[in-house]
Amino acid sequence: MSSLAKKHFFWLTLVALALFGGGCMTSPNKTLFSTTGSGWTVRQGQAIWKPGLKYPELAGEIVLAQNPDGRSSLQFTKTLLPVTLAQTTKTNWLIQFPPQRLGFTGRGQPPRRFAWLYLSAALTGKTLPETFQFTQSPDNGWRLENRRTGEFIAGFLSP
Repeated sequence: MSSLAKKHFFWLTLVALALFGGGCMTSPNKTLFSTTGSGWTVRQGQAIWKPGLKYPELAGEIVLAQNPDGRSSLQFTKTLLPVTLAQTTKTNWLIQFPPQRLGFTGRGQPPRRFAWLYLSAALTGKTLPETFQFTQSPDNGWRLENRRTGEFIAGFLSP
């Protein structure tokens, strides 16, 4: 592993530990649902994640699967290593950070400290909590930012 990769992994680990002050911890590799079957739209692209003002940016691949019934599943990876897995339904949410073997799940509105849980809603034009700002650019790019924490996710997805 290169020194740059080690540095990114170190910072990602610190960020994950800093962000998880509460919530329900789940075992790794749990899912709310499977994305197999009809009705799913799958898009992939690139994204940059900055967990907060004091943390470095992390670039990687993003895959987003959305179903018309309100379910969504997101995976953010860095060189084939899953960094973040997030799933939402109309009533439940789940987010995992496999490198740290951390996961959280809950009912109702997702916690605002995890922008990944709001990305699908932002991309479909749903109303977001006031701490979030979502912008789209003419070149199909987008940016979701938590103005309170400085966390942001910016990127693009295939049509």
